[in-house]
Amino acid sequence: MQGFLARVRSWMAAGLLGLAALAPALAQDWPAKPIRVIVPAPPGGISDGVARLLGEQLRAHLGQPVIVDNKPGGSAVVAERALMAAPADGYTLMVGPSSILSDFPLIVKTPFDPLKTFTYVSDVASMVHVMVANLSLPANTVQEVIDHAKRSGNAVGIANLSVGTRSHLLGEMLREKSEGGILTVPYKGSAPAMADLIGGQVQLTFEVVSNVAPLVRSGKIKALGVVSADRSTLMPNVPSLGEVGYPEFVMPDASVGVFVLSSTPEAMRERIRTEVERVKQSPRFREMLAAQGLEAPRPGSYDELQQKLASTMERNRVILKRLKLPGIAE
Repeated sequence: MQGFLARVRSWMAAGLLGLAALAPALAQDWPAKPIRVIVPAPPGGISDGVARLLGEQLRAHLGQPVIVDNKPGGSAVVAERALMAAPADGYTLMVGPSSILSDFPLIVKTPFDPLKTFTYVSDVASMVHVMVANLSLPANTVQEVIDHAKRSGNAVGIANLSVGTRSHLLGEMLREKSEGGILTVPYKGSAPAMADLIGGQVQLTFEVVSNVAPLVRSGKIKALGVVSADRSTLMPNVPSLGEVGYPEFVMPDASVGVFVLSSTPEAMRERIRTEVERVKQSPRFREMLAAQGLEAPRPGSYDELQQKLASTMERNRVILKRLKLPGIAE
């Protein structure tokens, strides 16, 4: 019996070695069939728009259909489970926000470890957040917001677009600054929150610049400060929170990019990253990003991308522990 088990283990080891040797050849031939792109958001949002732009360009470059599969819900958990159910062969990708690895794991509890299960192979579009307010709010700067919230008899409502998002963290930080004068109001997404912001049911939120720039230009809401060290090219007249004395609110830009299962062979991961990077360098792709109000990410290596995720997560962990929010991962 022991001899039989030893032979089985030997066969299994040989099979694994054979698969490892085959992986580079499979990556070289990729793609030989359609590619599925899972999106953890409904149609019409930023992740969906980026996924469709990327899919269109990959189809043109690679000659295979790219099918976008929207799987919204559960702070990306629905989409993550869909990716986990697929083979780790490079034919199922996920396009979503980098916060899936840098922010969500600190707040959203899952029965699996996203940091071990998924790998972020390439960023595709950069996302900068901005503080926006209802027109009736008697404040036009961050300091005026804080001062008004402290002395107002009624709490100022700030919309939390979804648990675990950058909007959630920034809103809690502002609530702390106001010493309780700001009340965090939970929403199930950006659309209902923005409708209530325009209508005055809440007075503030933090949202991605590209989502609110048209509303600001049309005079439906006002922008008070960009969550960045520098001003956004999409809102050059709006000061950054770094320049007006709030460096603690300055965060690395979030991004939308490509995830794969970490069990995907390294050669296949590198092939996918190479093709995505090729698309990113295309002037046509950058033009299409700009047409959607998105910015191209700053150039950087794969290692720099992973370091950015790790440093962002550690910074968020420190902030969340200080805020004493429930459910913080240790």
